[in-house]
Amino acid sequence: MKPHEEANKLLAIETGQDSHSQRARWTFNIEKEPLIHGVSELVMLGSDDLRKASPLFEHDHPGCYEFVLIERGKARWELDSFIYETHAGDLFHTRPGEKHRGGFNVIEPCKFWWLIVKAPLIQDWLSLPLEEIRQLDQAMLQLQRVKNIGLTPVETFKKLKTALMSDSPLKSTIVRSAILELIIAFIQPSGGTSAIAADLLSQYSKLIDKMTKEPEWRPAVDELAAFAGVSVSHFYRTFQDYTGEPPITFVERLRIRSACRQLKESQDKITDISYRLGYQSSQHFATVFKRFMGVTPSEWRCT
Repeated sequence: MKPHEEANKLLAIETGQDSHSQRARWTFNIEKEPLIHGVSELVMLGSDDLRKASPLFEHDHPGCYEFVLIERGKARWELDSFIYETHAGDLFHTRPGEKHRGGFNVIEPCKFWWLIVKAPLIQDWLSLPLEEIRQLDQAMLQLQRVKNIGLTPVETFKKLKTALMSDSPLKSTIVRSAILELIIAFIQPSGGTSAIAADLLSQYSKLIDKMTKEPEWRPAVDELAAFAGVSVSHFYRTFQDYTGEPPITFVERLRIRSACRQLKESQDKITDISYRLGYQSSQHFATVFKRFMGVTPSEWRCT
């Protein structure tokens, strides 16, 4: 069973209204629905209206982002032993391969939408130019773990749902447009990072740009803090608030994203790529790659 199928199973009933579980659900799942021509990036779209708490156990989505927008009520999510609480208008997301679950394996009564899309690590993603793909990739990577974006995107979720259920000759165009509209809404600047000083945010932007351009760089946390010009403790806390991940994990994820591109865009040997990125062996590289992406480098190259 594939990871997103397992997640679907854990979330219980697939469609419709269930009086026993007091749950209304709708989903579009590429494992069960016809593929949308020209929009292979879409993996799953769904909405849930929970009238009582429902189990959601640990799962992940290899190679995919998951975005969850709370429309009504509140829900807690657990990732890396940390609980994130979300309320109406809050967006929560997970990155490719991140294991997550409901807080204490439960989702409270609430209404929410979710979207699972393949990460922008391949050419022609959503039919965009390569430079725009890379810009969106960078913005998604820097997205706060929990961000208040309001309820306006709910209408776009509904538009995407309607398009998926239609027989319009423009179906694929409308679907692609709605997905892009949602992602842009997710990454738009908001007041969510106001607790971090503007000059420090500027330093973090420069730091992440350096990490991206030099994926072989293996800095210690104190080196990163010195680059940002703050104490190690302040850096660790604010950087994790900003990115949703500890600094070294974030650096490693950037390195793996560089590996993904090299695997897709070149015919270089996996061993050569691993050494170029600073790994001591291809075996260690493969272990780290699978931890982040859910598949081995060879499997990723063949997808």
